[in-house]
Amino acid sequence: MRPAWAEIDLDALGRNVATIRARLSPGARYLSVVKANAYGHGSVEVARAALNAGADWLGVILVAEARMLREAGIDAPILLLHEPHPEAAAECVALALTPVVFTEQAVAALDEAAEKAGRTVHVHIKIDTGLNRLGVPLPRLDELVNALAKSGRLEVEGVMSHFAFADEPANTFIDTQLSRFEDGCERLRSHGIQPAIRHVANSAATLTRSEAHFDMVRVGIAQYGLAPGPTLENAMDYAPVMALKARAAMVKRVSKGDGVSYGLRYVLERDGTIVSIPLGYADGWPRSAAGVTSVLIGGRRHRTVGTVCMDSFMADIGDFDCDVGDEVVLFGAQGNERISAEEVAEATGTINYEVVTRVSPRIPRVYIRGNG
Repeated sequence: MRPAWAEIDLDALGRNVATIRARLSPGARYLSVVKANAYGHGSVEVARAALNAGADWLGVILVAEARMLREAGIDAPILLLHEPHPEAAAECVALALTPVVFTEQAVAALDEAAEKAGRTVHVHIKIDTGLNRLGVPLPRLDELVNALAKSGRLEVEGVMSHFAFADEPANTFIDTQLSRFEDGCERLRSHGIQPAIRHVANSAATLTRSEAHFDMVRVGIAQYGLAPGPTLENAMDYAPVMALKARAAMVKRVSKGDGVSYGLRYVLERDGTIVSIPLGYADGWPRSAAGVTSVLIGGRRHRTVGTVCMDSFMADIGDFDCDVGDEVVLFGAQGNERISAEEVAEATGTINYEVVTRVSPRIPRVYIRGNG
């Protein structure tokens, strides 16, 4: 086992899912977003824990992500949140996925794959209501519906969109997008299409906009115990799921006036103890963390120093004690102290999503329940 690991608390995940599930509007389904290796937490383990805690659907971006879940024996409904590349259409059908569609090309490829497989495939139409990223623009919705009507094997099960400002609950553009979404649903009804599942709410909207729950919500960051935005830190009682830890690889006394790491950019102003920590930017700990973040050693905060290397970085613990093999916490709890992913994000100029998602596959995931 490498002396660095991400500790994933599946009980905390289950509590988050249950807490959010209890707040949903009556009849609304819960889709657990497990794309990008479940935001770095481990897609298979998280998917199982989320389903056990009450999730109804799973959401991924890539067919390959869904394949991993199916190969692990997970047979829950999986929504492919991005329409599949035409070359992946056949596998999408074979894996019994529910793809999102927003182009006529995807409709044609999926219909052909479904025809060859002799299957009917349920799809969800994604409408662009103003994010201007993915989705069929409202003026072109009729064209997409006509393409779907010509297909012999595709059935519209759902319709969805995505907010641009859900992490700013007071932003009036949320209401604009809701109105456009309702308009899109009405246009579908005029074509005789009444999707059973309407969904538009992400984590932020799930926590703050009950009118956006419709028939399903898509919960990502909040189920991992992280706030969807700075204004939503008190929106629920979050239980952080991931902690990033390592064991001290080397401990040495360094004299006043000596420098540390590449470029010797950090120079000690007094004699001190430097601890080398065995993970670096190849593991997802960014170079921008140098000098602006802290780690926990012996239940105390100590500043990181010197240039972050590919496989290691350093902390100056002054005259405090540390032995090789002692636990170092990059974010998470130790004793009475805690460093949050949000704190690391603010210090390094990013968001908590990136802090957990960028923890690389080189870092083993250790799954715990209860006390171990």
